[in-house]
Amino acid sequence: MTSNDMTSTELARSIVQSCLDAGTEQVVIAPGSRNAPLSWAFAQAEKAGLIKIQVRIDERDAGFLALGIAKATSKPVPVVVTSGSAVANLMPAVVEAFHSAVPVIVLSADRPASARGKSAPQTINQFGMFGTFVKSKLDVAAGNATALDISKVIESSVSGRPGPAQMNVQFELPLMPDVKQIEWQPKSPNLKSTSKTECNQKRIEVPSRGIFIVGDNADAEAIEEINQVSQEIGWPILWEPTANSHMLTNAISHGVVLLQADIAPKVEAVVTFGTVGLSRAILGLLKNVPIHIAIHSATAGPDLPDPVSSANEILECVPKLETKIDPEWLQQWQTLDNKAANAVETALAANTLTGPSAAQVVWNQAGQGDQLFVAASWPVRHLEAHAGSRNGLQVFGNRGANGIDGLISTATGVAIGTKKRTVLLMGDIAFLHDLGGLNLGEGQEQPNLTIVVLDNNGSGIFSQLEQGAVEYQEHYEKVFGTPHGKDLWVIAESLGIPAKQVTTKTELKFALESFEKMPGIKVIVCLTGDRSAENDLITQIVTQVKSS
Repeated sequence: MTSNDMTSTELARSIVQSCLDAGTEQVVIAPGSRNAPLSWAFAQAEKAGLIKIQVRIDERDAGFLALGIAKATSKPVPVVVTSGSAVANLMPAVVEAFHSAVPVIVLSADRPASARGKSAPQTINQFGMFGTFVKSKLDVAAGNATALDISKVIESSVSGRPGPAQMNVQFELPLMPDVKQIEWQPKSPNLKSTSKTECNQKRIEVPSRGIFIVGDNADAEAIEEINQVSQEIGWPILWEPTANSHMLTNAISHGVVLLQADIAPKVEAVVTFGTVGLSRAILGLLKNVPIHIAIHSATAGPDLPDPVSSANEILECVPKLETKIDPEWLQQWQTLDNKAANAVETALAANTLTGPSAAQVVWNQAGQGDQLFVAASWPVRHLEAHAGSRNGLQVFGNRGANGIDGLISTATGVAIGTKKRTVLLMGDIAFLHDLGGLNLGEGQEQPNLTIVVLDNNGSGIFSQLEQGAVEYQEHYEKVFGTPHGKDLWVIAESLGIPAKQVTTKTELKFALESFEKMPGIKVIVCLTGDRSAENDLITQIVTQVKSS
C-alpha cells in the first residue's frame, strides 16, 4: 500500500496482517485512544481465530507480559500502546528483551508528526525512544510506507538473532473504521520458513583439566552438544539455574560453593556458554584461568558473552574439544560436590524457613513437567549454590539485564505462553515492585502460576556486598536494607488472590501441594527470618565445606 489516502484503519490492518505473517499468535494490548485502530484490527483477527489478545491496564506490565509470552514460545509478540508516556513505560521490558534476545514488537500509536514539538496533548517524540535497544524501527504514517517496509521491521524481531523492534504508527482521525467497511477478515498467515544457520564446529586442543560453565540460554540443542562433549572428554559442568543443565550427566551442583570455599581443583581451561557470572567466585575464576573459550549462541542477544574480558576466543557454536583425558579429573569434582551437598543438607536440615531452604524446597518439589521462573538477586543465587541436580523442570529468568522489575508479569506470560504449571520464586522487594502484575481484569486468561515470595523484610543481598560491612551500618538499613513492614499475603488477598503465609518447610510443602491443582494465580509468602542470620547460614555452609 502506498496510497496517500490510506486510512488509519487500512494502515492498522496492514500492520496486523504483517504480524500474523511473521508468526504472531498472541498480542498484548494496553487500552488507549490513539491505538484504537490497532486494537480494533487485532480484535477482528481474534474473532477470526487467528490470534489471542491479552489486555493489561498498565503499559509496564503489558510490556513484561509480552516479554514472558515471547520468551516461552519464541514467537514474536506485539505490545500495543497509546501515545505519550505510555510508550516510555515499555522501556524496562524492551531492554530485557534486547539483552536476552526475545522477539517483542512495540506497536506504539502516535499522533501525526506535524503535532510534535507544539505542546499537543499526549504527544512526545516517541520514535527512537528505545535507542540501541531495538533491532529495527520505523516511523510510519498512512502515506509514507509500504507493506514491505512494515513487514521488514516486524520480521526483524525473529530474523538472525532475535530481539525487539519498534513500529511507531502515526494515526490520523478518524481512528475507527467507517461503518460501511467495519468488517474485516484477515488472511490466513503466510508464514515464512526460517532456515537455521549452519555453524562449522572448530577443533580445539585443550588441557585435560577443564570445565564447562553454563549460564542462562535458550539453546537446547547446544546444551545437548555440551552434554555429549563433556562425557567424551571427562569435563564437569558447572551450571546456573536458568542454564537448564541441571539434568546433564556431568553436572556439578555446588560448584560455586567449592569455589567460594577455595577447595575446587585447579582449572586450566574453561568453556562458557550463555550468560554467566551470577557469583563473584565464577567471575574470579574466569579472570584467572589460563584459557577461556566463550560460545556465543545464535539464540543469544548481540552482546558478546565475555563479562570480565577474559575470553581468548569467542566461537559461534560448541567446538570439538581434543584433549588427553584425565580419568581422575571428573571424579575429583564429583567427590567434592558430594561433600558440599552433605554440608548443604546439614545446614538446611532445620524445619524453620530460610531463603536457601525455601528455595531448595521449591526446587525439589516442582514436578518434572513444571516450569520455574526465578528472580534475580538472592533467589537465583540460593539455587545456584544449594539446588541439586534433578530431571525435568524448565527454568526461566530475566537474566538479560538482571532486573527485578516486572517479574510477576513476565512469569505470567511464560505460564500463559506454554499453558504449563509455573512457579515463580522471588523476593519481597521484587514482589512489591510488580504488584500491578497481579491485577488481571475480568475475562482475562488466568495463568497456572504459584508465586513463592521469600520475605525477609527488605533487600537481603546487599548485606553480602561491600555496603554490608560493619563500618557502613549507620545508613545501611535506610538506603540498602529498605525494610517494607508489609503483610504481603494480605496485599495478595486484597486483590482476590488465594494466599498463604508460612514459616516452616513443612508448611511450605503443604501450601505448594494444596495449590498444585488450583487454577489461576496463588501466592505463598515465606517468612524467612532475619537477614543477618541468612548471611551466617551461607557462611556456615562455605566454612563447613572448606573444613570437611
